[in-house]
Amino acid sequence: MKRRFLLFAFALFSSTLYSVASEYFMSDGIRYEIEDDSTVFVVHLGDINDFAPKDDADKYEGDVTIPASVSHNGVKYGVIGIGSYAFYKCGNLTSITIQDGPIYINEYAFAECKKLASVNIPNSIMSVDTHAFDNTAWYDALPDGVIYVGKAAYQYKGTMARDTSIVIKDGTLSISGHAFERYSNLISIEIPSTVLSIGAYAFYNCSKLASVTVPQSVYNIGICAFEGTVWYDALPDGVVYIGSMLYGYKGNGLLGDTLFVKDGTKSINRQSLSRQSRLKAVVIPEGVTSVGVEAFYHCESLDSVYLPNSLTVLGAYSFAECTNLKSITIPENLSYIIAGAFDECNGLMSIRSLSVVPPLMYQNAFSNTVYDNAVLYVPAESVNDYKTEDGWSQFRNIRAIGTTNVDLIGSDNSAVEYYDLSGKMIDAPQRGFNIIKYSNGQTKKVFVEE
Repeated sequence: MKRRFLLFAFALFSSTLYSVASEYFMSDGIRYEIEDDSTVFVVHLGDINDFAPKDDADKYEGDVTIPASVSHNGVKYGVIGIGSYAFYKCGNLTSITIQDGPIYINEYAFAECKKLASVNIPNSIMSVDTHAFDNTAWYDALPDGVIYVGKAAYQYKGTMARDTSIVIKDGTLSISGHAFERYSNLISIEIPSTVLSIGAYAFYNCSKLASVTVPQSVYNIGICAFEGTVWYDALPDGVVYIGSMLYGYKGNGLLGDTLFVKDGTKSINRQSLSRQSRLKAVVIPEGVTSVGVEAFYHCESLDSVYLPNSLTVLGAYSFAECTNLKSITIPENLSYIIAGAFDECNGLMSIRSLSVVPPLMYQNAFSNTVYDNAVLYVPAESVNDYKTEDGWSQFRNIRAIGTTNVDLIGSDNSAVEYYDLSGKMIDAPQRGFNIIKYSNGQTKKVFVEE
């Protein structure tokens, strides 16, 4: 079960991931795409270059069973999910059985399978994307109300009565995108502490929705999930936190020059703080595990970023076009740097990676200017690994450092404010890690020796 939750957490941010290469194989009439060295997902039978199969492509038909695992070339893979459009318009598909194991069903996976009357979904399914079962005989036969698929609140079906209050059932792990969109008679929603994810546009334009209970367990929320509701409109302007996610910025103004992300935050949403032209320094606290797509895109004044050791994923273009950024520290537990994460950050001259094992870095995470001119500092025992690892090997200048990646200072008379790593202001720098704001407007993470 622990592995399933880890895979689910990864899948929630899969929109930020870009595949380096794809490999496919057939087994018992089902085509799979290899996700990594231990997992695969089901894909359609059409041209592999087509996102959705063409009408004249080969289609699945009859009764299909998706196994929990499958072997190929002597390797056993777990089947993690059903890919987008995998069974789309399979007009002769009549029955689908998913064995306990897969955790997600992507968009339009079974849509327009008009003869699909029997669907057996295991409790392992944690996430179901929008339109997954549109125009299927199975969905059409379900009673009106909240439709649950596996452990996902998939969609509200039918006409909603006036002044409806809904309590999502305990044990639910996700609320699908568009699940309650434009249901103007919804006035209250209560979400249990088991829910981890709320999809894009889930409650969009529910114009009378005034009462919303979102637990701290929720760390992934799609774009526009609550916009157009009375509840969201009543939130104060500024940085908005929902559940344990930094959801976005509300209002017409701009942030000040320094942002301390709230303690207890687990993730930072996609595009949440992009184009904040006044922002100079960001301190992300321990506990945050992911920074979403374009989260700090084109923050042109940003010159200081603290990334915590808890961070595991930097989303695509998360800090792209932060042209004033001169240095960055990659924390030791970071696993993925997605395409374009620091694209066009051409002022970068120093990158320090504290990880002994090079994180997986996707194509063009940095610009060619940075690859050519910046110095990449890595642990001494890992220099050769970085020089030969895909992505990292593009750096022309790779040097050894120790495992500490901070400035060392004794005192600095230009310092005007001191903070600990939680963002709490302190009277004087303490021995160890501090955030120090200087009279010239710069904010840096430093290590005070004495």
